[in-house]
Amino acid sequence: MSKYYDDVFKRSSAYRCPPEESPYYPLWTAVLSLIKHPTKILDVGCGPGQFAALCVKAGHEYVGLDWSRVAVDIGREGPGEFHLVDVQQDRARFKDDYDVITFIEFLEHVPDDLEILADVPQRRTIILTVPDYPGAEHFRHFSDLGQATRRYQSLVTVSYRMVVSGKNLHGGTAKIFILKGTRR
Repeated sequence: MSKYYDDVFKRSSAYRCPPEESPYYPLWTAVLSLIKHPTKILDVGCGPGQFAALCVKAGHEYVGLDWSRVAVDIGREGPGEFHLVDVQQDRARFKDDYDVITFIEFLEHVPDDLEILADVPQRRTIILTVPDYPGAEHFRHFSDLGQATRRYQSLVTVSYRMVVSGKNLHGGTAKIFILKGTRR
């Protein structure tokens, strides 16, 4: 699976542009609006560091994990700390001292999303986002915010829900569902 994502990060210029020029910018700013004070963030499925740049600029301490060597290498060129980790196999870093763990456009890419979330320590703040559109690389997508909430509410006490609309990387429009809560 990492080879597929290595190729994606090599091919697309959308992963090398400044974060403000990315189609993901509205999503990232919505996520950041849910983190009120400088804190320590673990970003699972971090990609090449555009969200990291926004986090560090906002005063947060940032650590990113991704299974793509290409993404991690690009990320290491900017601010924040990046680690090559396949969280389907290794979730040891979840136990480190983080205030917020984000899963931005990640959980739809893995078959074992619930098992991954179950390994987040209890009482940690989680912010996760999932899309409303199918993709060849997606194991699931959601038709509405309620469906996303129902999928994850057994593991996360959801305190805030939001929908962000915009363009996806394929040129279409998308809705992204954002849930913030505490790991049960």
